[in-house]
Amino acid sequence: MYKPLIVVFLIVSVSLTNACSSNADDANSKIETGLIKKSSDFSYDQTVTNLEAALAARNITLMSKVDHAANAAMVDKALRPTTLLIFGNPAIGAELMKLNQSFGLDLPMKALVYEDDEGNVWVQYNDMAFLAGRHDIPSDNEVISRVSDALDAITTDATLARE
Repeated sequence: MYKPLIVVFLIVSVSLTNACSSNADDANSKIETGLIKKSSDFSYDQTVTNLEAALAARNITLMSKVDHAANAAMVDKALRPTTLLIFGNPAIGAELMKLNQSFGLDLPMKALVYEDDEGNVWVQYNDMAFLAGRHDIPSDNEVISRVSDALDAITTDATLARE
């Protein structure tokens, strides 16, 4: 009497596990990357220069500049132009970490400038709403909104040609 019940239980368990795995895979494929990507109207070099100028104009410290293509070349690897700018403002960083200390994992801020295989230039950076969710902070928090607006303005200045 117990053997048929065990068999039924095992069949149902396997079916539910497969259904849950399938749903989890579907959900994972729909998770946003948390990245904002902007096309640049400028060359790669000019976009990097513009981004540095936009940061300086707002008194945001450029902490480091990583030329991934140059680093790849040092080990005989070819990589399209790719530069990571790491920047921040300690006062704003402290405000973010007061909201949740774990935000320090995502500081300082970063922006990646790169050229794709078709010669298009892009700037990518972390979406503050995504980071807010990652650190259990409401995405409509005033500090999150301020930083999000600043990142949008900085990257727009770096990528958008004005007449």
